[in-house]
Parts: sequence; structure tokens; C-alpha cells
Amino acid sequence: IIYTNALVVFALEKYSYFALLQSCFHQEWAIKFGSTLETRLRYTPTDVFETYPFPKEVESLEKIGKAYHEERRQIMQSRQEGLTATYNRFHNPEEGAGDIVRLRELHVEMDKSVASAYGWDDLELGHDFHETAQGVRFTVSESARREVLSRLLRLNHERYEEEQKAEVKEESGKKKEKKVKKSKSAGDGQLGLF
Repeated sequence: IIYTNALVVFALEKYSYFALLQSCFHQEWAIKFGSTLETRLRYTPTDVFETYPFPKEVESLEKIGKAYHEERRQIMQSRQEGLTATYNRFHNPEEGAGDIVRLRELHVEMDKSVASAYGWDDLELGHDFHETAQGVRFTVSESARREVLSRLLRLNHERYEEEQKAEVKEESGKKKEKKVKKSKSAGDGQLGLF
């Protein structure tokens, strides 16, 4: 098997991260900040994964992440279908097969769990079949998509500011440390050892 250079692999051991990356939250971020190839979306790790503001606590997502993964795996195995065929059925409003309905229910539960991980239990996600730039999809409502993206952007900016303040503080600490080392070494004649 020869993999394309566009393949993205996340070497994460926990189902909690799987749940987060499969959620509408990460999907909206990827749609907004990923690139495109012709008319198709492209997941670009530097623009999407590295800038995504993960919730501080993800352990609560472990159970739903595993349940969603196992349900999807079983559907794909029993039907001998890949991800594309499975999600084409998932997003088809006329598809009422029990296994696909169950996958949708788990997706709703997963998105609600991710909202809780962020502390955003007040969000009305409004899962249903909605028109999107990618066509009709089983996803959250347009107003929820806008709100999710707005909150994620705000969180991204807050985290960036925190990182900048931490870097300034760290640099300041290093400068003070150098001054302390110089003054100690100058007094004992060992300046060259530092």
C-alpha cells in the first residue's frame, strides 16, 4: 500500500481525542481554517489541528468516543463499506437504516459531551439535516455552527494571549537569572565557568 502525502495520522491513544476530532466543533474549525483542493476540503494540520483550542479536560469524552468508534467500525464491517460510503448514508435524509440512525444518535451525544467538556452546556446544537456549503448534512444548525466557531475563535485568542504572557514572563525570568549568575560568578573569580 502506498499512502498519499496528504494522509494525516493522529497518533493519539485515547478515544476522548477521537470524539473531539469527530465532533461538529472540530469539523467547523476544519471547514473554516483548512484549505481546499479544487472543490474539496483539505485538512491541513498546521492550520487546523495546531490552532484548534482543545478543551482543558477531555477524559469525560472517553466513553462516548469509544462507543462511537465501535458503532462505526461495526457498521463498516457488517456492510463491507468504507468511510465515504458510510458517511454518504449518514448524511442522506432518506437513509433510515437502524445502524445509521444509531450512529447519528451517538454523534448527537458525542457533540453534547464535547460541548460539556468546554463548559458550554447552554449551546442549543439543533442536530438535523441542514443545508451547508458541502450540501445537505446531518449536523448542527447554522446558528449553532456560527456560535461554535465564534466561541472557539474567542478561546483560541485567549489561549494565544496566555501563551504570549507566559513567554514574556519566561524571558524576563531568564534575564534575571543571567544577572544573578553574573553577579555571583564575578565575586568568586569563576566568571569563565558559567
